[in-house]
Amino acid sequence: MKRTVIDVEFLAKKSLFFRGRLGHWLGKVVLHLHAIDRINWAYGRSCDHTGAAFAEGLLKDFGVDYRVGNAERLRHLPEGPFITVSNHPYGGLDGIMLIHLMAGIRPDYKVMVNQILTLIEAMDENFISVQPRIGHNTTPSAAAINGMRETLHHLRDGHPVGCFPAGAVSMFSCKTLRVRDRQWQEGILKLIQVAKVPVLPIRFYDKNSIFFYFLGLIDWRIRSLRMPYELFNKKGQRPRIGIGELITAEEIKQFKDAKDLGDFLRNKIYDMPLPTTFTPKTKLDIQDKTV
Repeated sequence: MKRTVIDVEFLAKKSLFFRGRLGHWLGKVVLHLHAIDRINWAYGRSCDHTGAAFAEGLLKDFGVDYRVGNAERLRHLPEGPFITVSNHPYGGLDGIMLIHLMAGIRPDYKVMVNQILTLIEAMDENFISVQPRIGHNTTPSAAAINGMRETLHHLRDGHPVGCFPAGAVSMFSCKTLRVRDRQWQEGILKLIQVAKVPVLPIRFYDKNSIFFYFLGLIDWRIRSLRMPYELFNKKGQRPRIGIGELITAEEIKQFKDAKDLGDFLRNKIYDMPLPTTFTPKTKLDIQDKTV
């Protein structure tokens, strides 16, 4: 297995600019400037593992020990298919924590992610590639359609799936002075309607650095360049995750309009009360439900 996520050879295949001796040197500079070399280091240390074990290695290298509120609800998950919906304040770390938590209970758990994350080969068994909506484009791409089909097949085969309905990292709003997801994607909400399975809301209570969101006020592309650093600046922090109450398939069926369903699920996330106590991930007592 390849032991890097993005390396000089990858850059050289994408652009003539990074070929030859000078191009390779420039490629190394680019990888260093954007902290991708640090990501490659962490990836190489854990890529011999997969699933929850791989995520565990990354979290150790990042120095992150997340905590879970209402963890007892994870002991009563359905035996078959269900969908988790989550806000997306980190844009990377939240996905790693989600896979560590849920794949530790159900190794067959997969998360819908954008295509760039499929470069993380060690996570292939837990990823479904879906191209999110970009800008104001409402026409689904072939990659998005194929990802939706794969997701439905996975659910109908009796397995759970996780999604970040925003399809992009949360933004800071000058109007509300809060960090919130952008409008949730209609395609994912319609998929939830079609799937007709229980839905579990999972909220991430914390967020990236203030500087990250400041860059987003300038331009989302500049903010994206900061994303790798946001994986390494959480050392010593203890992010909080809240587990909501399971929503039955019957409740989901009541919503005929995707927007109404989106408003309902989004409120389940953002109106989730802050749990009074949190359990560190190292002390979670949750059995693998496939055993």
